[in-house]
Amino acid sequence: MFLVVFMQLLYGCTLTISKILIGFANPIFVIAIRMLIAGALLTAYATFIGRKKKVTIDAMSLFYIAQIGVIGIYLPYVLRYWALSYLPVIKAALIYNLAPFVSFFFSYLFFKEKATKRKWCGLLIGFVAIIPVLVARSQVEQAAGIGFLSWPEIAMLVSVSCFSYCWVVMKKLVMHTEIPAPQFNGLNMLIGGTCAMGTAHFIGAPMQINEPSTFFLWLGLIILVTNFICYNLYAHLLKRYSATLLSLAGLLAPVSAAVTSWLYFNEAITWDAYLSGFLVMVGFLVFYSEELKIARSQQKQKDEETKEFQEISED
Repeated sequence: MFLVVFMQLLYGCTLTISKILIGFANPIFVIAIRMLIAGALLTAYATFIGRKKKVTIDAMSLFYIAQIGVIGIYLPYVLRYWALSYLPVIKAALIYNLAPFVSFFFSYLFFKEKATKRKWCGLLIGFVAIIPVLVARSQVEQAAGIGFLSWPEIAMLVSVSCFSYCWVVMKKLVMHTEIPAPQFNGLNMLIGGTCAMGTAHFIGAPMQINEPSTFFLWLGLIILVTNFICYNLYAHLLKRYSATLLSLAGLLAPVSAAVTSWLYFNEAITWDAYLSGFLVMVGFLVFYSEELKIARSQQKQKDEETKEFQEISED
């Protein structure tokens, strides 16, 4: 259980590191560099080290990979990094806690996943939970606002939606092909990084880095944490723990995000952040208690069918 907690707390720190990085260069340029380097490393690993057998990438797989690269890497990360220029890290982390709820909504639309009244109740609580942090805005956010929401908040919400939709496409890709995860993840990042670099050039964003040595130190750290440690650790933990438990543990990420942003940026943890965090946790517990109930019921039915089959075989 220590590794579960460690992974989520470690992942929460990446939002603070992301905000540090955009202090050295334009947000879109940062994403371009980060994804191109991470994508190249993962692709090299999949090609020269991790490859066990040759897998053909067909047209449908390429279509899924292209979607993930653009909608799952390029759009959400560019929007997230731009929004972090205005938003406190804790607010960004709490908004991203909507991701599992939005992912379920897309699964409901595309995979016809069952949704009981209790699950809808959990979803509603989860969405309402974000209202307190959206209402409380800094002067910088108010200057970039359009009424109830600021542009950075809208960017984060769109980022969450793109990121969540990406998991639906990822599920389709995994069901369709046997391409190793490092290989298609590397391709996704290369596509996203290329799109970001093209965007930075098109809009005339400054392609320069202040204090390159410090910048690449932080960049190397975030690539190590997200693309190698958390990625491999998550795959390892799925063999021992349920996806439900790991999702619930994701509630710990804003804790480390809040602490690290307070230490580095001196960002205060306000009452609305505490309230939103509490309500999000309640929504998760309501939602996943129903999911666990359904899972137990299905397992019980499966056990009964197995027992009945064994009795028939013995007769």
